[in-house]
Amino acid sequence: MEVGGLPVELWQLILSYLRLPDLGRCSLVCRAWYELILSLDKTRWRQLCLGCLKHRHPNWPNKPGVEPWSWREAFKQHYLASKTWTKNTQDLESSNCLSLFRRRKGRRQLCIGAGGEFSSLRAALAVASPYDRLVLLPGVHEEQGEVLLKVPVEVVGQGKLGDVVLLASIDQHCPTAHLCNMVFMPARFTSVLYKVIMLRNDIHHCKASGIFLRLSAGGLIADNNIHSNCEAGVDIRKGANPLVLCNKIHSGLRSGIVVVGNGKGIIRSNQIYGNKEAGIYILYNGNPAVSGNHIFQGLAAGIAVNENGRGQITGNVICENQWGGADIRHGGDPILRNNLIACGYSDGVVVGERGKGLIEGNAIYGNKGCGVWMMSSSLPHLINNQISHNSIYGVAVFCCKDDTGDYPPGQAGNESFQEEREGAGGENDPDSEEEYPAARHPISVALVELNSINHNGAAGLHIKSSEALNIIANVIHANCDGGVAVLQSSQLTRIADNSISCNSRGGVLVEAECQVELRGNGIYENSSHGIISKGEGVIAENDIIGNHRCGLRLLQTADMKVTKNRIQSFRDYGIALFDEAKGLVQENVIFQGRSKKSILQPMSNAEDCIIQNNVLLTFKKRFDMECMLINPPARPHIEGGAPRSCMVAGGQRVSSITSRVDGGCHNHGSIFCTIL
Repeated sequence: MEVGGLPVELWQLILSYLRLPDLGRCSLVCRAWYELILSLDKTRWRQLCLGCLKHRHPNWPNKPGVEPWSWREAFKQHYLASKTWTKNTQDLESSNCLSLFRRRKGRRQLCIGAGGEFSSLRAALAVASPYDRLVLLPGVHEEQGEVLLKVPVEVVGQGKLGDVVLLASIDQHCPTAHLCNMVFMPARFTSVLYKVIMLRNDIHHCKASGIFLRLSAGGLIADNNIHSNCEAGVDIRKGANPLVLCNKIHSGLRSGIVVVGNGKGIIRSNQIYGNKEAGIYILYNGNPAVSGNHIFQGLAAGIAVNENGRGQITGNVICENQWGGADIRHGGDPILRNNLIACGYSDGVVVGERGKGLIEGNAIYGNKGCGVWMMSSSLPHLINNQISHNSIYGVAVFCCKDDTGDYPPGQAGNESFQEEREGAGGENDPDSEEEYPAARHPISVALVELNSINHNGAAGLHIKSSEALNIIANVIHANCDGGVAVLQSSQLTRIADNSISCNSRGGVLVEAECQVELRGNGIYENSSHGIISKGEGVIAENDIIGNHRCGLRLLQTADMKVTKNRIQSFRDYGIALFDEAKGLVQENVIFQGRSKKSILQPMSNAEDCIIQNNVLLTFKKRFDMECMLINPPARPHIEGGAPRSCMVAGGQRVSSITSRVDGGCHNHGSIFCTIL
């Protein structure tokens, strides 16, 4: 298409240099020019909209990362709202004018305090007109009754932040108000609900918390720089429910944000970094919605949920924290969903003693400890996560008790939480339950299901548990040790419908005195034996194919019931029984190569092991998988298909999941063991 003999692209380049009045004039020339002006929506109109210092992003404060459907229309709405504001219209929607207070001719400035025109804020408000500016002179201003905001006004503290302190309970009847450059505290006489708006303030070097919200306080805390405070940057408790949005909260001597004592709130799109304790700390029935934040380079945990804390923690980037990404313990029961937990200096996620929670859909990547560290006394539901490239285990379960005592030193035992600890009573707030429902099925046994666990520095799953554990329908692939290692299991560990493939050692290791059920798994192409067992239990209906050593080895005092498995044996024996192994081996199909190695049984107590009704089939080609795995098809069989894995040529099981981010020592405890 050409206009006036020039290509459209060239016209768009020329018109992109025009100022706003000239764009308007050009749009009136003809229809072709009008359409050209409209076509500049994502270029010149976007530049004009974002370049105006009086205007916020069109979707601020709710969705500042989402572009509007039309930048030209957004600019138009900003302009009209600003124009309307200066005309003193009182019936505006507050969301349309939060950032549009403007100076205008005829607007009065009223001074309040010692040496000012008025002795109290109440007295000034009694004579204030819409859009007047009320200046609080340095000092402490305490109002001895509820203050009514009937008309939109601007209340500003004079001097540096901290010079003006306002103790007041405010009942806002007007559509909007602007309060800034003051320390705003609840009045001493009442617990009346109040709301505040705090925009673009520097809040730093406070002797306590930077912002302290309680007694059902609400409002908007946005675009502030909150740093270097002696307590939390933002402290939310006793039913407070603010919107904390787009702030920088950093370099604090304690946590970035604390939500405690039935505190709620929406914590969204903040940068939280460099704090000495947890970036966000939730405890004593705190129940916030935490989303879209970047929590990084903290000196402790990224997010800690403790002492019956809850919360919906979704879509955050949690990275490079010294003590790992998320720590859940002592009754903590959050929903941790769709977060990126990466490159931490310890474990990605820790579920400590009595920790609970739904841990779903997270990418847990590149942490220097384990991907997920769990205590057997915990009760998490770990589902549909990508756990990869962590330096130690993908998922580790231990039965040893934390060394941290009843409370993490330095926080839970601090007197600032004493009132909330006594009032919590171990029960959740029923109102919070209604606002943020768990949306999950209750479980009675810790459950690890539908996860992709791959390319970790040690075993995919490392289990030393004193409680029952279910490991269901995971893809455990290409880890630098074995696929699954069950080293201690005094109660039943159920391993079912998993794909365990291409790990650097064996597929599954079961140590002596462990109780396991291995059923419906596909164990393919591991670099050593498919399964080694010295314990007891059931091995049934598995496909154990293409492993580089024996398909199944029973050693020492193993006592296993081995039935209805399909086992490939080309390089070594399909099943090998040694020492004093006993049990039942029957109705298995063993694919043997030219060596005719099928079942080896040099046992001293052969009468204690029954071997019967097994089928031996010979294949000349090692990878003739189509003939081996026809009826039933290759395992695992997962209801609704196996979304996490696929069978590729040669029978190798591989993960089909791509992580959201590209990217020592095997001790018995978590590196991330305390929260300061």
